[in-house]
Amino acid sequence: MPLKYVIPTAETFGKLTFEGKDREVTSGRSRIATGVVYNLLSEKQAELIEVQIPTRAGSKTFETDTEVELLNPKLEPTGRSTGYEAIASWKLTAENIKKKGDK
Repeated sequence: MPLKYVIPTAETFGKLTFEGKDREVTSGRSRIATGVVYNLLSEKQAELIEVQIPTRAGSKTFETDTEVELLNPKLEPTGRSTGYEAIASWKLTAENIKKKGDK
């Protein structure tokens, strides 16, 4: 049975702060926007965290260093091979992103 995704808890990343919009994700030949990737900082991770939010959630604009929460986050394993080596990583997606404490 393959691993499809892992659901992280609030403790997985600790405090998350918004660092800005990174890029739009498109699909198909018509280049239709399907999502937006935002950069976040975590108190438990050494590097920026990229989270992909679907375009149906709307555009998000927060001040830099605003504490945020992810709604229904999922970590999906990804991988690729380069000759004799394999590279494994994780893709973080969520249904939405909001300012911590907002409803």
